Amino acid sequence: MGMRTTIKLILAVAVGMCVGCLTPPPQLKYVVKAKPEIRGASASYAHDPADSSVVWEEEGLEIRVRHLDDDQLDSRFDPKVSPYTLGDWKDPDLGYRPPLWTALEVTVINRTRERVELDPTQAILRLADGRYFFCSQGVGKYVDAEHYYDYSYLKWSADAGNVEFYRQNDRADILNRTQYLREKPIRKGRKYVGILTFPRLPEDAVDFTLEVNNFILAFDRFEVGYGNPVEFIDLKFPFKVEQSVVEVSSTAGSGR
Repeated sequence: MGMRTTIKLILAVAVGMCVGCLTPPPQLKYVVKAKPEIRGASASYAHDPADSSVVWEEEGLEIRVRHLDDDQLDSRFDPKVSPYTLGDWKDPDLGYRPPLWTALEVTVINRTRERVELDPTQAILRLADGRYFFCSQGVGKYVDAEHYYDYSYLKWSADAGNVEFYRQNDRADILNRTQYLREKPIRKGRKYVGILTFPRLPEDAVDFTLEVNNFILAFDRFEVGYGNPVEFIDLKFPFKVEQSVVEVSSTAGSGR
């Protein structure tokens, strides 16, 4: 009787182990949620709940800043060729896809001034503890980490090389059309929209502020391409941040 009981116990343990082996690991997702945090009593700043933007407006000039998380970026751009996310790649050690960038969509609407301009080299993402980051638009051109500065090492006759070449071309095309470019003056009655990409936030970050320094309000000549800037303003767009790893339902695709 003791031998039968032992055999049953061994079989039960073996079956349990097999069932455990067949159970897929949980699907994890890294979530970054940024919400506007209007500080101070300045009437020039406001929170637009329609799209969670921080809005600054004075005398017909409006600047809107909105954080774009990976879900929003994937809904806009094909993840296979998006320059803003890591696509379907997951970190094998973490079990989820970390953010590639901290992406901020900036919209400048100029209703009244002759010409204004935002210079990405003057944009800084600052954390409460003093750490800060520059955007890629302000420090140089987009470079895929795998490819360094060119494609010279790829064998163009190979299928893999050709596929990667066209994929990279697609990424560069999306980036050139959607990032906030330098030297983009906005004339009266027009607007300009672009994305600034900063390094991804440290995991312990709980807030950040986009500082737009030396935003140009006026030039000494009206013609685009001429004149020197003569009037400036420094702007700050603060956000509170929540970062977490959540388990995603394999059927509903939502966190739980």
